[in-house]
Amino acid sequence: MMKQYSNNPALQDLAEGVMAWRLWLRFGWHDIIARYRRSWAGPLWLSTTTAVFVLALAFVYSTLFKVSLTEFLPYIAVGTVVWNYISAVCSESVMTFVESEVYIRQVRRSLFVYVFRVMWRNIIVFANQFVVALVVVLFFSSVSFYHLFAAAIGVFALFLQAFWIVPLVGMVGARFRDLQPIIQSVLQVCFFVTPVIWPAKLLVDKEWVALVNPFHHLIDLVRAPLLGSEPALQSYVAVALMTVVGLTVAYLFYDRFRSRIIYWL
Repeated sequence: MMKQYSNNPALQDLAEGVMAWRLWLRFGWHDIIARYRRSWAGPLWLSTTTAVFVLALAFVYSTLFKVSLTEFLPYIAVGTVVWNYISAVCSESVMTFVESEVYIRQVRRSLFVYVFRVMWRNIIVFANQFVVALVVVLFFSSVSFYHLFAAAIGVFALFLQAFWIVPLVGMVGARFRDLQPIIQSVLQVCFFVTPVIWPAKLLVDKEWVALVNPFHHLIDLVRAPLLGSEPALQSYVAVALMTVVGLTVAYLFYDRFRSRIIYWL
């Protein structure tokens, strides 16, 4: 497998990273354990804090929008969990290579080991939080097997974005350390302009604001099926286009700058 990519260092790094799956699985799990070390609930805090946050938001915004709490709770639950994953991947990607500087300098390993480390630990967090959203959806609404399958496709598309976000943002973050506060500030703004806790239809004639927002389409692919409806066709098109463009740009950047990353650390 390695020989067929010998003329393409970027793809060879990717293949070596995949083959080292035991290493990055252990890395990612250790990150979660270290985050909640000495706490009595451990990773259960992921589900607990999500449940409390979702209930609080649903209570407040269902009152503001004059919508039934039982109707609005699943909408906010799924939107919040998906947004938390998007936000975490974007913000943590900045430190992908920086936080692994010691390993990169001392051990000759594919850099994708550290890319998959970030991806895996965020999948673990997402899985813990998604349980809350799934329980809310199943309790307050009926979901068919078809809609669950459609939602699974949306989750896969969501995870696929990390394949280009993590290495691309990680490289830029290693070169420019100011990127982290910039991304955190941008994400704060994006949370309020993205239909996470409010329906896009409330914009009426300004709904185009949501339609040009790529985060809206990622959320729609997961949330719409779980709420018993079909994701909009433009959401599939937008996510497919974003995936192709993102993977292409990430590949070109990584192929061009992979050898410089160690000097930027």
